[in-house]
Amino acid sequence: MRVAVVIPCFNVAEHLPQALASVFAQTHADLDVVCVDDGSTDATRAVIAEHVRRSSGRLRSIEQPNRGASAARNAGLAATEGAYVQFLDADDRLDPDKIAAQVALAEANGRPDLVVGDFEQVMPDGLLLPALALYDRPWMALIRTRLGTTSANLWGRAALERAGGWNEQLASSQDYELAFRLLKGGARVAWDRHIRTRVLKRATGSISRTDVMENWDRYIALRRAIKDHLTALGADAHAAEIEALRQYIFMALRIVAPHDRGKAVAEYRRSIGRGFTPEVGRAITERYALFHNLFGFATTERLLGVVRGKRP
Repeated sequence: MRVAVVIPCFNVAEHLPQALASVFAQTHADLDVVCVDDGSTDATRAVIAEHVRRSSGRLRSIEQPNRGASAARNAGLAATEGAYVQFLDADDRLDPDKIAAQVALAEANGRPDLVVGDFEQVMPDGLLLPALALYDRPWMALIRTRLGTTSANLWGRAALERAGGWNEQLASSQDYELAFRLLKGGARVAWDRHIRTRVLKRATGSISRTDVMENWDRYIALRRAIKDHLTALGADAHAAEIEALRQYIFMALRIVAPHDRGKAVAEYRRSIGRGFTPEVGRAITERYALFHNLFGFATTERLLGVVRGKRP
């Protein structure tokens, strides 16, 4: 079975050689590999050209103005062949048996639309953290962000094309938004219960930065859309998933509220509504939960604003 390997590249000259080495080391030989340079301004283009020259025809390249990772993935998808697609972020690495094992799993399971893989996160300080999927429960795995990740999964081409490919307007949550559209379309999922991918996690910026706040807006919007879809499918049948979504949206709104309380309150009323009880945990204290249950979200956050020294 032919598998396309699509590597979006933007200013990744430092990391790309390791990613490509992991592709060329794959035990599955029938690969159609393309790097999509997304308007890099560092040495990425030269690195790609050198690897194309040395690859003996195993690697091709595409160049385009900077349009973002999703646009680069779509360009690579259109330019390759293969029943399945391995999207590989240029700072990630695949174990040598990654594609072969997932192809075998796909063949054994009737060629599902998505093969979800476990992965290992390589943190900025070098710490290695395993990330395991929530097996056999695709909707809850999607909700709890345990449905693999871009590089760890193997994506069925036909399902990708039916879903319309990657959403080029999103700057975050792209893989989970795409997975949501796949599941909405009835996608069948298989589970690779082994770690075969290493994902580099880069340091992020402050929550006060505009782009980070926009990431939280997208995070909330996606989970609201999932909640609305599952409610339409049947609130009783998906009660556990809907309640989990309310908890996740609430946690995100607690992060947004200190920066824009009005937006957080409006979203709470829209996406969570009445009869909600927050779960006490590391981020929600018993005192906060008590105040919330007595006075509601808006009043509790307004009181916290006073404590923080902000206007009520």
